[in-house]
Amino acid sequence: MPYAEHTVTVDASISVVWDLLVDVEGYARIFPPTQDVKIIEGDSTYQIARFVVDVNGETATWVSRRDIDAGRHVIAYRQLETAPIVGRMGGEWRAFPFGADRTQLVLTHDFETREAVDGKVAGRFSPEEADAMLHAAVERNSVADLNAVKSEAERLVAEPA
Repeated sequence: MPYAEHTVTVDASISVVWDLLVDVEGYARIFPPTQDVKIIEGDSTYQIARFVVDVNGETATWVSRRDIDAGRHVIAYRQLETAPIVGRMGGEWRAFPFGADRTQLVLTHDFETREAVDGKVAGRFSPEEADAMLHAAVERNSVADLNAVKSEAERLVAEPA
């Protein structure tokens, strides 16, 4: 199963970064492709949320479960309902303090493309096309998402109190 790991260093405390990560309903504000996120169920230890996201000019929706470990600053996520070309998607957000004012943020993905039916994935793509699209999306979105958290956290730190 493919695995990807991406990292960024954020010039903000772990508490600022963590607050952004656990506010899943605020993702539409900081992740441009995200149109809406609604929590369906949850508490301080988990969230089940529906995401509505622009994927290559088309609206896609999925439901993810996010298990929150505030003590370790880890959010493990797993899509319960996937986007059309995705067979399986999961991973973790991990935040590590680098002193008082810096955070190492790691985003991992383990994923696989949906199985083809009659030679097509999502009724439109060859398995090779769908696999290439999913790998490219994970790469592109991981970098963009990490940079979006970095930008927002650093903007919040720079704001006058």
